[in-house]
Amino acid sequence: MSLTSGSRIRPAPSVLAKRVEDEIVLVDMETNRIYGLNRTAASLWDLLGGGATAAELSERLAEEFDVEQEQLSSEIDEVLRQLAAEQLIRSE
Repeated sequence: MSLTSGSRIRPAPSVLAKRVEDEIVLVDMETNRIYGLNRTAASLWDLLGGGATAAELSERLAEEFDVEQEQLSSEIDEVLRQLAAEQLIRSE
């Protein structure tokens, strides 16, 4: 999956998400694999629910977390790469 800067990113339809306190547990119903997202990644996942571009994610998360924009963008890119590698997100 290609994550171009303008593409909208959404959860894959086969993935169920359940919030547990500050974290989210993901279950891929196709593979039966379970994933845990920490507070920061859980916030990103919440934003993906309605579809978002990487730029929109960065802007919205910058409002929530006190971190330099460059570091935030780098961390968002890494999380998105990991989610894409596990086929937990899709790009439109």
